[in-house]
Amino acid sequence: MNRPTNIIVAVLTIWLTAWAARDAHAEDAIPVEPVQAEVAPAPDVAGLPAIVVPIRAHGPDAPDGQFPSHIFQWEAHAPHRVQIGFNYGLSQPLLTHGFNAAVDVRYKRLVATYSHGQGLDYARFETDREKTAGAAVKLPWTTGGGVGVLLIDELWILADFKVHHFLVDTAVDHLAYSTVTIGAELGWRYFVWKGFNVALVARYWPNVYSTSGKGVTLHDQSGTAFLDPPEKQGDAGFLANVLIGWAFNL
Repeated sequence: MNRPTNIIVAVLTIWLTAWAARDAHAEDAIPVEPVQAEVAPAPDVAGLPAIVVPIRAHGPDAPDGQFPSHIFQWEAHAPHRVQIGFNYGLSQPLLTHGFNAAVDVRYKRLVATYSHGQGLDYARFETDREKTAGAAVKLPWTTGGGVGVLLIDELWILADFKVHHFLVDTAVDHLAYSTVTIGAELGWRYFVWKGFNVALVARYWPNVYSTSGKGVTLHDQSGTAFLDPPEKQGDAGFLANVLIGWAFNL
């Protein structure tokens, strides 16, 4: 053979040898199974203690352990069931040595009230002329009610209609008359524990009618007669009160 032919034969021999060796290695290779990824098991939470979220409710719906039972909010606390409240005024026994009791009914945003006062001594609100004459002004009873709406939280506003009966006595005079007031009431109550609550109330009750007309004629200690105008509620019709009460849902 000539030199070029020898070179070609040598190259072909090397290529065929390499091909045969590759096939033999493939036949002897051990098959490898695909590796499957292991999935971590979900944690077992059955043995963990449960997280208890305390229940918070408002007013009469609050649980026994919630103190205070008031939850502030801008929206009116409008009960979806009829709610009854019994209240006792503190200004009457402290300022006029009498008492005043009230009941209110609430449903959604509607508020209706009725109150009655008894045995009130009006000496604190007597005029200078009445004091000079030695007059004793009593309020044996006062009664009436109102209707209004809840505004925000436990803030309410009412239109009130009240009748007040007065007795006025001097050394020579013994007179009685009644007045009628129509006014407004603004109040807010705060629940301390369950249905127990404290309320702050501001009222304006101007006289609109009196059975005495422009007033009654009284005589001072010298015997001089003077016209005593009908008594006003509180200070020129303005008065405030603090109520303690209990409310419950039907």
